[in-house]
Amino acid sequence: MNHDGIENGNQDTQMAMIQEKLETLRVEHRALDEKARELERHLSLTAQEQQEITRIKKRKLQLKDEIARYEHMLSQMKNA
Repeated sequence: MNHDGIENGNQDTQMAMIQEKLETLRVEHRALDEKARELERHLSLTAQEQQEITRIKKRKLQLKDEIARYEHMLSQMKNA
């Protein structure tokens, strides 16, 4: 298994694993987006809620970068 959690194997297997990983990342990103929207609907936020929104936004950016990286890997594999 490499550092991305994708096992070495044939290309079809790798592509399926990347697609599965992408879906997992997208689900987490959507869940964080919903949570952030829920918190931002409050008229005022506690310090803890403000910190949570900051944490959520940072994680969403990390996920977005990771999704882009996996999409690029998948695109390269399809074009190979």
